[in-house]
Amino acid sequence: MSGARYLVIVDPAATGHPAFDRALLAARDSRGHIHLFGFSSQPPLAANGESSSDAQERYRSEALATLGELAAHAEAQGIGVSMELGTSADVRQEMVQAAARSRADMVFKYSSERTLAHRDPGDWLLMRLAPCPVLMVKNVRDWSSRRVLGAVNFGSHDLAHIKLNNQIIGEAQRFAHDFGSEAHFVTAYADRNRAPDRVELARVCGVAPERMHTVQGAAASVIRDTAERIGADLILIGTVARSGLMGTVVGNTAERILDETRSDVLVLN
Repeated sequence: MSGARYLVIVDPAATGHPAFDRALLAARDSRGHIHLFGFSSQPPLAANGESSSDAQERYRSEALATLGELAAHAEAQGIGVSMELGTSADVRQEMVQAAARSRADMVFKYSSERTLAHRDPGDWLLMRLAPCPVLMVKNVRDWSSRRVLGAVNFGSHDLAHIKLNNQIIGEAQRFAHDFGSEAHFVTAYADRNRAPDRVELARVCGVAPERMHTVQGAAASVIRDTAERIGADLILIGTVARSGLMGTVVGNTAERILDETRSDVLVLN
């Protein structure tokens, strides 16, 4: 993706910035541009004797200093950088707007280890509404196995899912080509008496049959377990924007994968 534009969501108060580190590698390989978007995960707390406005100004000064340090690190490697600090009370919505405003080709955001009771609702909003792919970065893998797992849904034949499957196949093959990765694909099916033709699906995905994984079970569990078994560094999943019950089901699948896997997750919509 030569000349790509990457939006990196940064919490300036964090002790590390895995999403920036991933974006730095991508920008260096693609001669891309990084746009840093700083946000506060919680309102700044006033220190002794500080007013709330003083605390806000201190946070702003410290946040801009952190963004400036990251920008200088990227510029030292010949990478173009721009930056902004979120100011809206609805910072999650502002992330989505920043992706559109910066004409981002991909968004990078750190996804901490989470539980069902401690999810960041901004993650799902970003995954569902961003106008480009979103890479949710974990801090536990260094992409040492260089395996990419594309989760495809061959059980649905509507145009939206066909388009999404093609997009996932194309992105997985692009990662394999650009980064020397090994592309694998997985599809879940429900009826054990109607298992899909693994060899035919491998042909469609453009991989050897042993890299096409067809597994009976619920999609989220199948994707999670397959990623763990093959040591996938990156999982590619898709979401079809819908409202109502189906939108909730699709969202829950993506959320479960993000919660339960140790791999980075790239979300396409």
